[in-house]
Amino acid sequence: MVETAIILTFISVSCLAYSIIQGVTGRDRQIKTRLERLKPVLPIYSQTDNSLDQPFISRILGPFFNKIAQVALRLTPQNIRKRTELLLDQAGNPANLGVNEFLVLKTMIRLGLPLVTFLIVRPSNKVGFLLVGAVLIIAMILPDMILKRMVQKRRETIAAELPDTLDLLTVSVEAGLGFDQALLKQVEKTKGPLSQEFKRVLHEIRIGTTRRDALRSMAERTAVEDLQTFVAAVIQADQLGVSIGNVLRIQSSQLRQKRRQRAEEKAQKAPVKMLIPMILFIFPSLFIILLGPGILQLIDNFMKM
Repeated sequence: MVETAIILTFISVSCLAYSIIQGVTGRDRQIKTRLERLKPVLPIYSQTDNSLDQPFISRILGPFFNKIAQVALRLTPQNIRKRTELLLDQAGNPANLGVNEFLVLKTMIRLGLPLVTFLIVRPSNKVGFLLVGAVLIIAMILPDMILKRMVQKRRETIAAELPDTLDLLTVSVEAGLGFDQALLKQVEKTKGPLSQEFKRVLHEIRIGTTRRDALRSMAERTAVEDLQTFVAAVIQADQLGVSIGNVLRIQSSQLRQKRRQRAEEKAQKAPVKMLIPMILFIFPSLFIILLGPGILQLIDNFMKM
């Protein structure tokens, strides 16, 4: 009887285990069958498909540019890279170029422009080699020269926009807005490099930077003398508890006076700058027109003698 009970218990447990296994595996088979039926309907994504969906430039030229960027970064000293990053920041990051992208672009210009010139000219004499050498020199200095020119132009634009911007800030502050709210209104109503810088200041304040540090960072980043003076006055007024409206009005008046003085200075320099083209181009033409007939007549008289 005991042996019969043990056998029956073993058979019962085996059947129960078999039923559980069959239930689980049968459910898995049902899921697999349903997925196989849905395969023609559901899109199947893979890493290869995602890569093929990318543009041609990203798939083909992207790795090539990355290799050039790695080589350019290895060959570029750290101080030059930091200086390039600062210049790009001062230029307003044109075309959203980062340091790596600019270094790749500069390397491509320095290598590609002389190579294209060499293939087109195919120098066989000294003139051809001199032309390729001149193009090589131009390619070496052209990217940095363009970047510095963009930085200088942006600084001049910021200096020109600052007096009008200070007038708007003065009106907003005197109307009852705080300094940060006045900056926000200025950013919403105007466009340009100065508005972009104030927008960046507000963003830095929102993420936890103090107003003082954000304004100082803007002054150091732009390197505009008038803006640095304005930032120093605002920070000092904030520390001493002086009214921001009065400081803004005084700064606006001073900046307008400085702009007037710069215009007068340029007007006084204009005659001196005009003297060089007059001597080189205008005076020789006048001499030829006025003295030419007399000289020709003297030559004819000497020939008849």
